[in-house]
Amino acid sequence: MSIPFATLPKVSLHCHLTGSVLPGTVLELARKHGVPAPDGRGAHDLYDIDSHEDLDEFLRVYDLVGRVMRDADDFRRTTYESLTTLGAEHGVLYREIFVSPPSHPGVAYRTILDGVRAGMREAKADTGIDSRIIMAINREDTPAAAFDLVEQVIAHRCDEVVGIGLDYAEIHGPPGLFHEAFARAGRAGLRRTAHSESGPPGNLAILLDVLGCTRVDHGYHVVDDPDMTARCLDAGIVFTCTPVSSDIGRYSGSGNGKHEKIAAMVEAGLRVTIDSDDPPMFGTDPTNDFRILHEALGYDTEQLLAFTRTAVDGCWLDESDKAALRSAVADRMSVGTG
Repeated sequence: MSIPFATLPKVSLHCHLTGSVLPGTVLELARKHGVPAPDGRGAHDLYDIDSHEDLDEFLRVYDLVGRVMRDADDFRRTTYESLTTLGAEHGVLYREIFVSPPSHPGVAYRTILDGVRAGMREAKADTGIDSRIIMAINREDTPAAAFDLVEQVIAHRCDEVVGIGLDYAEIHGPPGLFHEAFARAGRAGLRRTAHSESGPPGNLAILLDVLGCTRVDHGYHVVDDPDMTARCLDAGIVFTCTPVSSDIGRYSGSGNGKHEKIAAMVEAGLRVTIDSDDPPMFGTDPTNDFRILHEALGYDTEQLLAFTRTAVDGCWLDESDKAALRSAVADRMSVGTG
């Protein structure tokens, strides 16, 4: 029996707003703000997907996209498109969006927040998709800049912002540098997660013990250390994995499409969720990431739905909203699996 990948219910815990901007939208915003397109590229080749195995090259393009998002309407539009074209149309019922203010130099925090919230409201009104925001620290910035961002999050606290994250290149910003920012967020009741793509496994102990993270984004190297694997099993740590982008970046395997690390995490019983990271930049979408795991690892409908159930358990909604989401997923399961 074929699997209806597009209609299977999904819960998205690892998707970046800046990485979700459609190429045509990037070019329109670039024209709007007088920003030249890189190397004269058009919508068909703006995202040179093969080159994105080089994280620095990927971040160069990522930062270009950040620079063309300037006003509240830009953030409204890109949020709406992320939640609909790259969300609800692929069975996503709920998303926690990574929003990275440092990726948008010169743009006021409040402008970003107001635009994103407007896009969230419109997407929910039009499609029913619910969403929240994780404000992400750029680990290539200074610890002081990270602390200042957390202070802005607290000063402009709203229900939509549920936590903070830590992204950009792990090698350039070891997690321990940001302990003060994460401690401040924790005291304010914000949830905490952090990217840990390439390791070493010892970084995971810092995320858990120093930063107070209850989720880890990527985290494939957990299976390189049996003691850390056992610890994360016991603690119920949720790992938000992204098969296609991580394979291109050679984090979840050797770049051969076999997704060895994700397979090992699932085999070990770790709590794994599946998402699409920066979908158009890696030539993927939520449907495709489910399909890829079926084709590469033979995961059936039940295993794919297990990823969604884990994401519901690991999301940062309050208990009443989480119960409603769990019910919506169950309803969609009965329809989507026929």
